[in-house]
Amino acid sequence: MCRPGRCVTLAWTHLALLLIPVSAGAQEPPAIHGIVINGQTAEPLPGASILIRSTPLRTTAGEDGSFEITLLTPGTYVLVVAADGFRTVERTIRPMAAEDAPIRIELERLFFEIPNLTVTANRGTSPGDAATSVAVVSGDELRRRNVTGLDEALPFAQGVTFNAGEMDIRGSSGISRGVGSRVLMLLDGHRTLGGVTSAIDFGVMPILDVERIEIVKGPHSTLWGTNALGGVVNVITRPPLGGSRTVVRGYYGLFDTPGHLDFSDERLSMRGIQVQHSQRIGSAHTTAFVGREGSDGFRQNGAMDRWHVRAKAIFGAESVAPWEFFTSWKLQDLEEFFTWVSPERPLEVNPDYLDDWKRDSDLIVGLTARPLVTSRLKLELRPQVQHVRSQNHFRDSDDFHRSTRYATDLQLSLYSGGRHTVTVGGEAAHTGVSSNFLEPNPAVTDLALFAQDEIGFSERVHGSIGVRLDTHRASFVENDVEFNPKIGIVYHRSDRFSLRTSLSRGYRAPSVSEQFTATTVFGFRVVPNLELRGESAWAGEIGATASPGDRLWFDAGLFWSEYSGLIEVAAARGGVDLFTFQFRNVSEARIRGLDTGFRVGVIPNKLNLQTNYLFLDSEDLESGKQLAYRSRHNLTTTLSAWDDAIGLDMRYRTRPEVVLAYPLDERGDVTLVDLRLSFEVMDVDVQTKVANLLQAEYVDIQERNPGASRSFRVTVTSRF
Repeated sequence: MCRPGRCVTLAWTHLALLLIPVSAGAQEPPAIHGIVINGQTAEPLPGASILIRSTPLRTTAGEDGSFEITLLTPGTYVLVVAADGFRTVERTIRPMAAEDAPIRIELERLFFEIPNLTVTANRGTSPGDAATSVAVVSGDELRRRNVTGLDEALPFAQGVTFNAGEMDIRGSSGISRGVGSRVLMLLDGHRTLGGVTSAIDFGVMPILDVERIEIVKGPHSTLWGTNALGGVVNVITRPPLGGSRTVVRGYYGLFDTPGHLDFSDERLSMRGIQVQHSQRIGSAHTTAFVGREGSDGFRQNGAMDRWHVRAKAIFGAESVAPWEFFTSWKLQDLEEFFTWVSPERPLEVNPDYLDDWKRDSDLIVGLTARPLVTSRLKLELRPQVQHVRSQNHFRDSDDFHRSTRYATDLQLSLYSGGRHTVTVGGEAAHTGVSSNFLEPNPAVTDLALFAQDEIGFSERVHGSIGVRLDTHRASFVENDVEFNPKIGIVYHRSDRFSLRTSLSRGYRAPSVSEQFTATTVFGFRVVPNLELRGESAWAGEIGATASPGDRLWFDAGLFWSEYSGLIEVAAARGGVDLFTFQFRNVSEARIRGLDTGFRVGVIPNKLNLQTNYLFLDSEDLESGKQLAYRSRHNLTTTLSAWDDAIGLDMRYRTRPEVVLAYPLDERGDVTLVDLRLSFEVMDVDVQTKVANLLQAEYVDIQERNPGASRSFRVTVTSRF
């Protein structure tokens, strides 16, 4: 075990040794260079990941599948090559000089995609050796599912559910209506939660250049800090390799409102156009994106209009030390539907709130710099600035807020070349806030130090131990100081079977809006709570992953989480009005469950089956009741045929036993079926989708909020 102070000393000692100049007569360092191809078609695989195990050296295959990694010293190395949809290859090599013959790596295509070299769970120090559960959604899967946003695809990820549009991992979250999130959302390792609300905004997430989405399940604050109470979602974009390339994607759809619920004489539609262009400019590989989307919504007062502009540049994309710069801007107008008029008119809003809407904008600028990468050491920095603006245009509220967050993240990793990989680092962030509904307007400062040691006990057994110290300081309230440790072990019986177990602690600081809000919304008064503290959780897991044959993959995890000081809306202390609320630490809770996933190649290359099942046993330890908005049984199934030319998606959830606002309202189980078809016409991809094929009428988990009616959508994508 490496204590934090000792880790820092060891890190700088290694750094000093590695920076000693090499003599002028030294030999040219050895290099590994080769090409990655599809073993069936012999075509190159651009974007494939190549790394040297037990070192920070990794790169990406170029447009022609070629790669090169320069080493520090001769020796024996393990080369690992991975690509989505292909079996990972490991090869032991002994490069002697830069002129060694190129290596030809042939990858075998799988019948279905399975997680391979994930990096989020351990901050990229030892890909694939995480002792915690990780689900992966590839960029190819996003395209096959014909989604307009990530929130349409993530409900089909193992262990993930959505409650009225809010993301939940293994039952950690209920419904907060966009105030606070127990899931931390990252974009290429950069935090993207809103500054005042600390909520997930899927409108700022890219869609056309996503390489994969990694979902780390369970408390993971040891490495990623606040909000990682239920898990971490990292959206990883693909490097813009090669020459000039343009993608144009457009979609149009219609809502099929049931006749007895029809509320409008107009045809309700959704539409969008997205253009992305990649171009090499000098030494930089660049990508520019612009998109415009709109929807009338399936219910009254449900319209949305959004612009999204994004740019990304990678310098040294095919080297072992690329620098990445990105900027993203979103402007969105969104109408607000709070509750229905009546059960007989569920798609209509109360006339008092008709035409209520709000405008949000979000600007993020970030950089990932790697100023030092050798065979034994990697230094990474992630500075970022995020500016968020929001303005309500409600009949009873003209609330607004502005926030600017300045943050940086520094990580130093030391590789022993064998048993240990030690990482030390720190984070610092300051958020300034201006608003007319916060009393008072605070400033927030977050500081953290973390350290971890990835330990290779043997070729088959790997462990991880880490600690993190967080301080959360908001003006006018008492500071939070949190210590979050973790420990885990993974045992690889073979490349087809592994066992894992872990114990970790998570923490979430209260959002600014939870702590300082003073307003009236939809007739409910909310008052500040300056005594509000952060919430925390201890969690343990035992899991296994097996692939007994090329046509079957299985993963299962038994998990247990103990939550303390959960933040929820409750009656205000000393309040004399039944309609006066505030956010309070009101719950001590426990969640136990089973998280499973199956992938089956029923008929090779013709019929595949994917099924995820999540069982939740939740309990409020004070009341003895289940936690609100948690479904005990959650099931998703996807049946795809002929390389996803035909797809059938099913989602099932049992009725949540407990809700907060209207417990006497009638609710039921939810079963939804979607149908997808795709084909190609003159080099243009055409996809059609019928969502809610069977026209199920249901409540979307949150009482008095109807679920989406049937819709039809056509998407056309052209690449040139």
